[in-house]
Amino acid sequence: MEKFEEIGKRLEEELARLRKFVDEEVAPATERRTAQVLREASEKLSEAARKLEARVAARGSQTSTDAKS
Repeated sequence: MEKFEEIGKRLEEELARLRKFVDEEVAPATERRTAQVLREASEKLSEAARKLEARVAARGSQTSTDAKS
C-alpha cells in the first residue's frame, strides 16, 4: 500500500510542476502570439474595409456622372 501512496504523491508533485510550467511558460507565450495574430487580422480587416469603401465611392461618383449625362 505504501507504494501506491508514493506513486500518488509523486504523481501529484509532477502534476503541480506541469501546471506551474503551463501557467508560467506556455500561457504567456500563447497569449503574446494570440495578441499578435489579432493585431495582424485587425490590420487586414481595416485594409479590406478601405478597399470596399473606395469601391463604393468609385461607384457613387460613376453613378452621379451617368445621371448627369
